[in-house]
Amino acid sequence: MATAARLPKPSNIPTDGLMSLDSVRMKLAVVWLTGGGLVLVILVIQSLLSAYGTLTQEAWGWFLPTLMPTLGMIVTVLTYTALDPLASGSVVRRSFFGIALFLSILYLLLVSLTILIQPFATSSPEQRIGLMRTSNLWLGPVQGLVASSLGVLFVSKQKKES
Repeated sequence: MATAARLPKPSNIPTDGLMSLDSVRMKLAVVWLTGGGLVLVILVIQSLLSAYGTLTQEAWGWFLPTLMPTLGMIVTVLTYTALDPLASGSVVRRSFFGIALFLSILYLLLVSLTILIQPFATSSPEQRIGLMRTSNLWLGPVQGLVASSLGVLFVSKQKKES
């Protein structure tokens, strides 16, 4: 397996500007599983404390499509590539990883903010669900950007040159 030190230096990409795709995937997986897990725990606690009253199912109806498609893709790709020796060896620009990481953290913070702000913004379950629905106005566009950047990183099969 070639190391970054043995890679030829393309004219537009310095060797030190590359990262292992496996490393990038694992770092992003940690961010998503940690962030998504924290939001999940908060929503479970809120559900058990009846924060959404009879509208608990609607709160989960907002949450699941907000995080599960991305988490599902990440876990599926990591599972699929875990035992695939051909999956290793690809590289990605460090700058692109930075963009994907920034968008991921921004999105997870916006999702968290939607849930964490509720006790301060409103007290009724109906208004909390309304806040969740309203958050789709900004979450939708950011989710599209995140999905595009992560899709490239988690579906890419391009190998580095030896």
